[in-house]
Amino acid sequence: MAYHILIIDDEPQFCISLKMLLEADGYAVDVAHSGQEALFFLEKKSFHATLLDIGLPDISGNEIAAHISHNHPNTAIVILTGIATVENAVEAMRQGVYDYLRKPCDPEQLLRIISRAIEHKKLQSDLRASERRFRQLSEATWEGIFIYEEGCLLLANQQLCEMFGYSEEELIGEQIFNILLDRNSIRAMPLQKTEDALGPFEAKGIKKDGTRFPVEIRVKHIDYQGKTVQVAAIRDISARREAEQKRLVLMEKLADAKRMESLGLMAGSVAHDLNNILAGILTYPELLLLDLDEDFKYREEIELIRDAGKRAAAVVNDLLTVARGATCKKEVHNLNVIVSGYVNSPECRELTKRYPGVTIETELEQNLCNTRCSPMHVSKSIMNLVTNAAEALEDRKGTVRIRTCNMHVTKPIRGYETVEPGRYVVITVEDNGPGIKNADIEHIFQPFYSKKVMGRSGTGLGLAVVWNTVHDHGGYVDLVSSKKGTCFTLYFPATKEQFAAAIKEFPLQVCTGSGERILVVDDQKSQREIARRLLTRLGYKPYVVSSGEEAVEFIKRESVDLVMLDMIMGPGLNGCETYQRIVQHAPGLRAIITSGYSSPEDIEKARHLGISQFIKKPYSMQDLGQALKLEIAQ
Repeated sequence: MAYHILIIDDEPQFCISLKMLLEADGYAVDVAHSGQEALFFLEKKSFHATLLDIGLPDISGNEIAAHISHNHPNTAIVILTGIATVENAVEAMRQGVYDYLRKPCDPEQLLRIISRAIEHKKLQSDLRASERRFRQLSEATWEGIFIYEEGCLLLANQQLCEMFGYSEEELIGEQIFNILLDRNSIRAMPLQKTEDALGPFEAKGIKKDGTRFPVEIRVKHIDYQGKTVQVAAIRDISARREAEQKRLVLMEKLADAKRMESLGLMAGSVAHDLNNILAGILTYPELLLLDLDEDFKYREEIELIRDAGKRAAAVVNDLLTVARGATCKKEVHNLNVIVSGYVNSPECRELTKRYPGVTIETELEQNLCNTRCSPMHVSKSIMNLVTNAAEALEDRKGTVRIRTCNMHVTKPIRGYETVEPGRYVVITVEDNGPGIKNADIEHIFQPFYSKKVMGRSGTGLGLAVVWNTVHDHGGYVDLVSSKKGTCFTLYFPATKEQFAAAIKEFPLQVCTGSGERILVVDDQKSQREIARRLLTRLGYKPYVVSSGEEAVEFIKRESVDLVMLDMIMGPGLNGCETYQRIVQHAPGLRAIITSGYSSPEDIEKARHLGISQFIKKPYSMQDLGQALKLEIAQ
């Protein structure tokens, strides 16, 4: 059977090429060049998958995605667009899109994703059909049978007696509502009734020892000993209820995993390009400020541009923190130092100015154990929790208290999640605000679940960053909230290791070179120009090439002191592959890796090749000068 695909795109030539590709792979394909045309096709035919462009001439692609998700749940949606923005990607994820791809897309990758999307929808459909079959079978397999007249029990089978813990003699003649069932708990189930049947019902059964448990009952009228009585089939559904709860939890975890997988793919593709764009917004103001007097007329405006770029880069970093594979480097640190650093930071001072009625207090344990962590990510987590607490207090006066302590957990703590036994260093952030609504508590750590206005007071990533950071460190999160306030508790594994020797941070004025020759390898023209200007300003002699292949040929002709490699370049060689070929012609040549997004596997491969310095884009002159100083000094 050929699978049916609907292409929704307003570019005729692109649709023709895509249709030929899909038909060659055995798909039946229809094409819609507008949103209205797509709605017409969807009304008339069933499709296994749609390839949807965001920028349609009449209706937003995300609106079409929402319509398909709601009205055609068995149709997989794949976004294929040239308009790749964080906002579009986030909205697409919310509409149940299976994957989000940017044009141009590798044909083999596209075919794989379509196949997986159709298979994913088919598995979901099979799961629903399996559940229906299970329910039908379970209705026909009752465990206990009893016959009664006007509530008086006349006959009971052995299964019923075992279920409730009575002998048949103890039950005969008793009123079922006095001995077996809680009358007030009986509730009709939403299933079709027949003329000679009552129910089915759900109720609370009462065992002989007083234990209450859920039961399901179906009643029919029968002739018994010359009169009309009722026969009831009853079964204990405790195991089913428990299984349903477990299944719901597993399904929710599966859905979360799918969302995170898609988010990770989207983050990796979008973040690289965004960081390349942000590099210019950060670097050029920095270069301008170095040449301007302190009283220059537009100095403040240039600083605002630079600071806006930093905030945008922070949002991209948050997106990567909650994405699949975005782990962080961990070293031994003391959380007291990190907490104190945040409390004395400009961000904290700005927060107290914004909320003058809020007091931020600390209670730090003197002999706090160390932990292996990423100071930047832990500090960001503390900042997110304190900011949320201050915003919850709004205009009222209140206190946000940050505590640290050592804790030895000897048996599991059953809280928001189960904290396993072990030795921990604990941070708590507590406020006396109005608390979190019960309906929100189980969702607040999900990405983009926010009560704030997107783009104005939050991105919906703050608590997701906290959750992923703590779990990436092997820790746990607990949460207690009421009308008297909210308390977040973060558990980090303690370590007996001592502080690693801190890397000396050089002042910018000593991060200068002496004419050393640096080869910059980057596929983005803007990045090559930024690197060239920064290196020139730092006193180095830069050379630039646009690909790994060009870099190898350059090294064959010229000698340099160091190579700056972009990790992700395409098409062609990536950063690690380029360095592997370069050292064949220039053994021992040092290198620095730069990238807007790289997986932990890529970084580990670079370190295995002997590259110790990694600069994350967008980087500042200080970042670049420091890395060069450390690498060349070795």
